Amino acid sequence: MTEAYSTSLVDCEHCYASNEYGRKFCSQCSFPIGGTEEEKTSFRLVVSSRKRFLDDAKDKIKSAKTVIYILAGLFFVFGLVIGFVMDDFATMVANLSLTVIYLVLAAWCTRNPFGAILTAFILYVTLQVVNVLIDPATLIQGFVIKFFVIVALVKGIRSAHEAQGYLRELQNLKAVPVDNE
Repeated sequence: MTEAYSTSLVDCEHCYASNEYGRKFCSQCSFPIGGTEEEKTSFRLVVSSRKRFLDDAKDKIKSAKTVIYILAGLFFVFGLVIGFVMDDFATMVANLSLTVIYLVLAAWCTRNPFGAILTAFILYVTLQVVNVLIDPATLIQGFVIKFFVIVALVKGIRSAHEAQGYLRELQNLKAVPVDNE
């Protein structure tokens, strides 16, 4: 009779994976299938809180993605102004190229937020350093805007990193819907 119990299976309440009868935790998601109601509730609360943290991180990532779009727009507008008003077509082409790069980064942000935002940050800081080396007066020009762009990108990098961690943890717990992956 014990052989019948050892080969029977129990479905996990959380991820619906089949587990051997008598296991305390699910082999797929670590849900306490043999645990107390308090342990099961605690597990569900952890999953719920991680999902809330992930949602908060995604909101911050969205704001960083918006900053990337704004940067693309600024490079586009300044490129056109410099090209047509100041007849500096080389700078216009450079700014329009940066516009395309930032648009690609914004699109990539949907797939890999951390990599896209980090790349946008490095590109932006590098451009600012090069501008200061070419003309030191550009350090002061638009300082407030530069400061807010850098702060927004840094927050986006931090949020994207946190979101990756939460998403990985939720995937391990089999708690992420397929459409969020």
